[in-house]
Amino acid sequence: MFRPLAETALQRLDDDVLIEYMRKARASGHPSAALALAILVSGHWPNVERRVRMKVPAPDVEDLTGDIVADAIASAFEGKSVGEFVSWLNTITKRAIADYYRRGPGRAKPADQPPPEPVAAYDAGMVEVRDTIERVMATLRPEHRRVIDLVVFEDRAAAEAARAIDGMTEDNVHQIVSRFRRALRGELEAGGDTG
Repeated sequence: MFRPLAETALQRLDDDVLIEYMRKARASGHPSAALALAILVSGHWPNVERRVRMKVPAPDVEDLTGDIVADAIASAFEGKSVGEFVSWLNTITKRAIADYYRRGPGRAKPADQPPPEPVAAYDAGMVEVRDTIERVMATLRPEHRRVIDLVVFEDRAAAEAARAIDGMTEDNVHQIVSRFRRALRGELEAGGDTG
């Protein structure tokens, strides 16, 4: 019988136990499966960042790492072991790096190309992740929220976002996005328990 755990309890689980919990939660239709995946993925942020850093110019490492983690959280991991999880996350990372070079460093994804669909998203379980994003967004000034909407969620270039907002420079855009990603990462690692 499946027993749901609180976020703080999920954060204390090692990867093997977290994967098993995620599988049981998904089988019982409980939304905490998505939260467990978010905790699992965010725990591997340093590994993803290290792999990206080996392949991508330094100014783009943090942004691409954040995109990879967000894509992984929005997808569904169907495996049963840590080895399968690491392989799955490595595949997402490799594809993201290839896409980065395919479209050209710093350039947005082509507008005519639809975003990749998650393998099997669990909308109900994504409520916790969306709530975390909304909490971080709520701390931002309106013009900073607009920057995040354009660059992070609409995948626009920093230069385009700077042109769209009065008094904004490309450097400002990069700093705002970088601070947002750090804050989001902190919230995810803390399970939203930052007070």
